[in-house]
Amino acid sequence: MTQLGRLLYAELLRTLILRWRYPLELFTGLTIMYLIFLGLFLGARSLITDAKAFELSLSGFIVSYLMWFFAISAISRLTYSIEVESSQGVLEQIFINYPRYLLLQYVRGFIDFIEGLGFVAVLLGLIILTTHHTLVMDWHTAGPVALVVVLTVIGLEGFGYLFGGLALLFKRIGQVGGVLQFGFFLLAYLPAERMSAAGQYLLYSLPLTQGIRLLKIALVEGQPIFTSGNLGMVVGLIINSGFYLLLGSGFFLLCEKKAKIDGRLGQY
Repeated sequence: MTQLGRLLYAELLRTLILRWRYPLELFTGLTIMYLIFLGLFLGARSLITDAKAFELSLSGFIVSYLMWFFAISAISRLTYSIEVESSQGVLEQIFINYPRYLLLQYVRGFIDFIEGLGFVAVLLGLIILTTHHTLVMDWHTAGPVALVVVLTVIGLEGFGYLFGGLALLFKRIGQVGGVLQFGFFLLAYLPAERMSAAGQYLLYSLPLTQGIRLLKIALVEGQPIFTSGNLGMVVGLIINSGFYLLLGSGFFLLCEKKAKIDGRLGQY
């Protein structure tokens, strides 16, 4: 087995052990996400008196909410991991045993994404039972939808590495994560397609927005993603995600180097 394979196996085993030992944490997270959606759903239904208009907007509402979960998971995962391992006093030991710490975080991000897919599947099931509303999905759209989700999460992970780097230097930046969660919630629901050209350019330059728009084309409008009309947006998503992954990784490595020089890895 290669070094990467051993690392993947070790981290997968670690995740399974943590979930087995602390199942209440996972159950609580699922409950909170469902209750937040339920509050938003009931609130929106009471405000929108036109039942037909509400039904038409519900699919987009669900897609945005599920992608918001991926956003907060990808952005807060690394920061939370560094804060916890630093407070436990094991962060420096991890750096000694895993000199390529960024590679370790890539592996953890992959495992976290797989786990998130299961989480979203259960959450979506609860949402469907609550709203009696399903998304437009078949075997023809499943592949393109999965690809768009993966590309979007890659960009979000890269964005999260920016704040992971700050966590290496300053350790406790939890309040920043809270502000980001709220900011990405607004970003997930802003109707970029209805904005001016300048507004669209600004929103599409951020992670998440392009991915949500493409998912709505497939899951709400029932149209194929890979058409000539959407080609520019697909290419834009690839460039956007690649840019944030490179930017975040580069910034994280700079912060890692600074933390090592200043001796901050063993501090909290």
